[in-house]
Amino acid sequence: MSVAKDDRRSLFLMLSLLLLILLTPFLEDQRIGEIFLMVALYLILITAILQLHGKETLRWLAIGAAIPVVLVQLVTLFRPSQSLLIVAYALLMAFFGFVSVGLFTYLGKPGAITSGRVYASVSLYLLLAMFWFALFNLTEAITPGSFARDGVIIRIPRSSFLYFSLVTLTTVGYGDIVPVSPVARVFAAMEGVAGVLYIAITVARLVAAYQKADSE
Repeated sequence: MSVAKDDRRSLFLMLSLLLLILLTPFLEDQRIGEIFLMVALYLILITAILQLHGKETLRWLAIGAAIPVVLVQLVTLFRPSQSLLIVAYALLMAFFGFVSVGLFTYLGKPGAITSGRVYASVSLYLLLAMFWFALFNLTEAITPGSFARDGVIIRIPRSSFLYFSLVTLTTVGYGDIVPVSPVARVFAAMEGVAGVLYIAITVARLVAAYQKADSE
């Protein structure tokens, strides 16, 4: 029964992440759309916290990060300001970082490679993209003009940073959006490295966990 619950939690987290990613370019910059995106983000917060069951320290840290995320996002929706944006993206980074650590630990537990672990590995990959998405937004909020689109330094919409994060993590790199400041370039390079290493490390961790369970 616990295996089935783990599978459902992992599936719900993966679907909530996909929902936010797919809805963002269609609903952004619309008042009703922003509300729907905030609901989708809250869904991720809830499903991610549920996914951390059995890891009490990480779970409480995630809850501690999620509560201010909810409050700051609500205030930012109705009273946006530069300082609040910086705080909001910093909190999002912290939350996605805690959840990513928890999922990485879960993937390394001894046991069979269930569908829940497959869902969790996909969720972890998407969470890494969300982590860097928050970091890029934070970078742009602190230092405007850190990125350029089509060779022109302009304000990059939030959905474009999500797109940029995904193509950088997958090392596709279309080149339409590029980092121009030294800090942004380092962050983009680090995400590319993380994307390359993720597959090898995750597969090795899953296989090692399965072999350990099999030997025991």
